[in-house]
Amino acid sequence: MLYPGRMADPRSLHGLTFAINAGEHGDVLEFYTHVFGRGADTKPMDDFLEWQVCEGAWLQISTGHERPGGNNARVRFEVEDMDVAVARLGEARVPYGEVVTVPDVVQFVNFSDNWGNALGYYHLFAPRPLVTEEERLLQQLDMRVRTERRRVYEQGGDPGEVDIDAIRAELGLPPENASRRRPESGASASPEV
Repeated sequence: MLYPGRMADPRSLHGLTFAINAGEHGDVLEFYTHVFGRGADTKPMDDFLEWQVCEGAWLQISTGHERPGGNNARVRFEVEDMDVAVARLGEARVPYGEVVTVPDVVQFVNFSDNWGNALGYYHLFAPRPLVTEEERLLQQLDMRVRTERRRVYEQGGDPGEVDIDAIRAELGLPPENASRRRPESGASASPEV
């Protein structure tokens, strides 16, 4: 059955997202940092990463799923007015889900086309807060430390012995405990707890 009526006025669409589910947050960040050559462009929630693919198009990855992958991809179209977009779906007799609101972030609704392809509309309440350069460097640091610890472990070494400050220096970051450095030799120092 084809749905009668027009789905959307192309002039009312302003962006596009591709949403997928994936596994552990750190592993996802590491993989897609390699894919894009940079860390996530925005992290609107703790379990959510976004990369801008091109102007107006974003890859969204929901992390922490036990059974990621498979046929779980969804394409969402950005709209200015969610009420108008949902009304269009109703007029075209397209079944749709509940309109979900993440306060101060986004509002979205899911639906499918006639062939079962997962689609949706979304409306941003404010522009996406982009990740700062410092946050991006910290993402790179996390990825590099994880990779180095994995390498050391696989070679039979102690992952806890990885020199994090050396990696921080390579990335142009200050030492991790710069404000809590131990006193020079000869001075008394109490062990850190």
